[in-house]
Amino acid sequence: MKNIIYFLSISLLLLSCNDTNVDIEKANEEAKAFIAGQFDFFTNSSLEQAKATFSSDALLIGTDEGEYLSGWNEIEPSIIGQLAIKNPKFTTRDFKMVMSSGGDMASYTQRLDFTFSVEGEAGEINNVRNSGVVKKIDGEWKVVQIHWSIGVQGQAVEYDYVD
Repeated sequence: MKNIIYFLSISLLLLSCNDTNVDIEKANEEAKAFIAGQFDFFTNSSLEQAKATFSSDALLIGTDEGEYLSGWNEIEPSIIGQLAIKNPKFTTRDFKMVMSSGGDMASYTQRLDFTFSVEGEAGEINNVRNSGVVKKIDGEWKVVQIHWSIGVQGQAVEYDYVD
């Protein structure tokens, strides 16, 4: 009997240490909502909102050759320059997201079309590939890694593939 009580006590202790109370469905919805609104700082032309969107050690990989920025101190000047973009509108499609088992980190991919104006001139970029990782840090979702790319026409590296 003493062994059974000991075994049950240890089992309850181990189970209570295991965080099985993660609501993955809620985490999925929160992460999806954050990802859908991650570009709101563009729409609102808000540097403060951008700073709240990225983690302090985020990694931004952009389309331009020099856009491999690590940490907010490197990302901030790029964001300041990008806030010159007016009337931004993002139309997304093909969204896919994978949530971590702990419900605190998600990776995603999507394609988007982006319309905007710069100095009164309208612009449009279609079929932008966007992927990233978001993480819940101190109760808030943050971008920890984001990547943008625009596909080149044809193959950049020749290899055989089935189309």
